[in-house]
Formats: sequence, structure tokens, C-alpha cells
Amino acid sequence: MTNNIVVRWHLHACIEIIYKGKSLLIDPHDGGSLGAGFHPPRADPDYILVTHDHYDHNAVELFTSQKRVEVVRERIGVFELPPFKVKGVRLPHDEFNGRIRGYVVAYRIEAGDMALVHLSDLGRPLKEDEAKELASADIVFVPAGDVYTLHPKQALEVAESLSAKVLVPIHYWIPGIQLPLDPLDTLLRYAKKWRIVRHESNEIELSKEFLPERPTILVLAAKV
Repeated sequence: MTNNIVVRWHLHACIEIIYKGKSLLIDPHDGGSLGAGFHPPRADPDYILVTHDHYDHNAVELFTSQKRVEVVRERIGVFELPPFKVKGVRLPHDEFNGRIRGYVVAYRIEAGDMALVHLSDLGRPLKEDEAKELASADIVFVPAGDVYTLHPKQALEVAESLSAKVLVPIHYWIPGIQLPLDPLDTLLRYAKKWRIVRHESNEIELSKEFLPERPTILVLAAKV
């Protein structure tokens, strides 16, 4: 099926989307910024999107020294990284409209007939106009660790506001991570209306026609 995409979670907020032979990497970390024993994403990207310039989201130099990689940092508006179409939307990193931690850029990515939204370190629920900019999303990557981002209940509400069929949790605590994040179970306690599917790998192949009817939380494996 030519419209299939591959999604890989490289821990924390780092997501890789592969479509038509091109790799788009979002928010790469260097491994060590997460804690001892972690390594950088094992990826060979053609493009890198950076949502904000924090040390655990912007390790682009790991991929640009050996090959030419197009890097886009915090870009607002509509642009193309063929075969991807991208829209960047500026959002606050905290509940006080950016006065504490500044701003991030969430990205809505179209890969064929699929729409994917990476919400970065969104710090408060989306306003109506912001949700319209990012909707409708087939898949949404939502920060689930509270602390620096949304409360887990708000994370679920944001995914609903984008009409997401699949929510992939990112940016939460796993054993060994030194950042003071909440574990995934905190989010799942609030997910009464959601079907929960745990995948055995950090990689999954998806297509529009096989997306679930019921809103689903897809938990990708934390491969260190």
C-alpha cells in the first residue's frame, strides 16, 4: 500500500516519520541529556524539525555532520519538505502563555492522506483557533509526563479537540530518565473513554484505511 507510513518513537519527544523513502525526524535528543545509559536516536533523516531550542529536543548536530540534512527550527506557517507538507503553529510552553518557559512550535504533518500532529511541550489546553489550525489529526503525539507540559487529563482533552483517532504518548518518565516527569500510568488512569493498545516495538506501520474506529492510545515500546 503506497500510502503507508512508518512511525518510530526514539524516546522522549523524538518521533521519526518515514514516507515514500524519506525520513522526517522531530526533536532529536543526544541520549545523555535523558540520563545514563541512553543513546541518540538511531535514525538517518532527510529532514529534521525542531519544536523549540531546549537541550533535550535540539541535538541536530548528531545528524548534520555526515550528510546534508535540511533542518527547520521553530518555523511558523505552511511549507513543504517533499513528500511531506508541514504547518507550524506557535504555542506556549507553560500555562501562563509563555511567560515562564517561552514558546514551542507544534507541527501538523501531512504524509499522503494521513495527518499527524506533534504537540511538542505544549503547556496549556489549545484555544479554539489553535485547534482549528492543527485539526483534524489522524495521529497526535502528545506530551504525557505533566510537570513541564500538559496535565495528563488536559493531554487527552487536547487530542479530542483535534479529533485524533490515535494518540501516541511522548515525553513521559521511563526508568533511567533523570527528568522529573510523571510515568505513563498517570495518563492512562484518566483514559476511561480510550482504547489502550501496547505495541511490542518502538516502530509501527500505519495506513488511513486501517485506523481504529474508537479513539485509541497507542503505546510504543520504550527501546533504550
